[in-house]
Amino acid sequence: MSVLRPAITANDDDRPLDAAVRITSAARQLVRSEDLEEALAVAASAIGEALAGEAVLRVTATQHDLLASASGVVPPSALSPAVREVLSGPLETGGTTADPRAGDGARGILLESSGIHATCRAWAGVGRSPGPGTAQRTLAELLLHSLAQAVDRIVTVDRFRQNEANLERAVESHRLVGQAMGILIERHRIVSEEAFHVLRRASQDHNVKLREVAQRVIETGAEPDDVVGRP
Repeated sequence: MSVLRPAITANDDDRPLDAAVRITSAARQLVRSEDLEEALAVAASAIGEALAGEAVLRVTATQHDLLASASGVVPPSALSPAVREVLSGPLETGGTTADPRAGDGARGILLESSGIHATCRAWAGVGRSPGPGTAQRTLAELLLHSLAQAVDRIVTVDRFRQNEANLERAVESHRLVGQAMGILIERHRIVSEEAFHVLRRASQDHNVKLREVAQRVIETGAEPDDVVGRP
């Protein structure tokens, strides 16, 4: 997993430039990322750097509800209840809220961006200082939006692969059932509709998938009612 880390420079004047380079690199990684965990870690690190704080993310999608920091995906127990509440609560005007990890007067910034499939939130404590300016905040918002787009793309690809796998299983099931029907047609001199009915009846009577019944008939050569009780 590739995670951005602060660079060590010899001159303090170079730090803003180095930060810009690292944040730009993070945005490029998000555009190309195909791994959800890597995208979350990269985004958390870059958003934290843009806001000059430690960022925590929450990403919710159809099949996902994940928390992450710059070190990667973390379990809910890794965060304080207060931080979890901030990431789940309403988004206040301006996105500035009290920092639940510090004393009175400390603040944090809560940002949100949504895509087609995913909603992404980022929270970073900024302490008692004035906090990041408009440019830094805008940059963090753009990074969060890039993350939402990356999650959308990753979820879409995962769904496509899952649908493709389902199609392949359906084609294989069709082939197996057809082959088992052929065995029954030749053995009993029956028509295809009757052969299919024999397979389906065995499947329903014994609560075994039709594909499994067909595969056992092919492998053993036995009758459908005889094979469904076998392990």
